Amino acid sequence: MMINLNGRFSFDWGHLSYMDYDISNSFIAIRKLNSNQEYSLSESKKELEEKIASIKDYNKDGEEEFIETYIHHLTHDDEIMIDEIQRLQRYSIVMSIFAFYEGQLKSVCTLIEEEFDFKIKIKDLNNYKGDLVKYWTYLDKVYGMETHALKSLFDPLIIQKKIRNIIVHHDGIVTQKIASELPKTDGISFKKSGEFLILQIEETIYLELLLSSIEVFFKELHKEIDKKYTKLNHIKKS
Repeated sequence: MMINLNGRFSFDWGHLSYMDYDISNSFIAIRKLNSNQEYSLSESKKELEEKIASIKDYNKDGEEEFIETYIHHLTHDDEIMIDEIQRLQRYSIVMSIFAFYEGQLKSVCTLIEEEFDFKIKIKDLNNYKGDLVKYWTYLDKVYGMETHALKSLFDPLIIQKKIRNIIVHHDGIVTQKIASELPKTDGISFKKSGEFLILQIEETIYLELLLSSIEVFFKELHKEIDKKYTKLNHIKKS
């Protein structure tokens, strides 16, 4: 029996054990990357706040309306730039998380395909609606693993991919109708801009929700894949 290097689960399938360990490290890396980016953003916000405070202090004897107009003139471009950095930065990390998620699903399906000579191949399922559903169908129908308990972890991620699609296909800018079709999600809101709405992401809330959901999914997925692997190998030997 292969012992997983992260100590959380004992795998019979050695390659899957190493894949599980690598994914665990990837989650740590993604969180660290996001933390570094958010720290840099917070420093930019802090510098702007200090600049505004300095201007107010220097002009403390002036008329309030004049000071506010002067501050707006000096800092408006900075405020727009910081807001745009925040928007693009958080959109980017969401896209990266989903690319990681789909890439890992593809990798584990490829691992199975290379190990077992099933008649139906991954490429035969290309007509399914999206890669996530394609890989899920492969695991469920071709590999034949137990998916009933996992479905409650997988389905919410399909819904969350709508957030990713809004970012990728609409640059986060949608109509009221599209926004209203999304389920209420912690850390996700919309800001009105003319006739449209701009997707807003609360970093500490939504990104951790998304990462934790995917992390739990893979943890349980790998267990079920390994159980099926053990059964199939037992059949081979009997």
